[in-house]
Amino acid sequence: MHRFTKAERTGEPSSAPPGFSLDAYLASGALQFSAKGSIPLKAEVSPDLAGILAETPLTADQNITTDHGRFVVTATVPQSQQLRHWLLSQGAAVEVLEPVALRNELGAQIAAMAARYQTT
Repeated sequence: MHRFTKAERTGEPSSAPPGFSLDAYLASGALQFSAKGSIPLKAEVSPDLAGILAETPLTADQNITTDHGRFVVTATVPQSQQLRHWLLSQGAAVEVLEPVALRNELGAQIAAMAARYQTT
């Protein structure tokens, strides 16, 4: 929708192509909304991100705890590329604690990114 510059109401009813199912389309991996199951995510987040997630939770089972100024978010989230993109987009505002495999995957990607920015 970010590409739209203008929209007008036509009064015409919408229609889908014959045999089209939005649920099947999304389940096929289109738009990267499909997931390879769900994972329990545990992450330490910045106070600012904790505030945002308190207003707009990742999932219905999300929980945010605080301990000495440390904010920890737990939630059962879809295991998808979209999740990885979102986590990386948060930069230093998030640290994945669990699952360890996801933490290691993101850590390796972040290390590779950092190596590209090393000056000689």
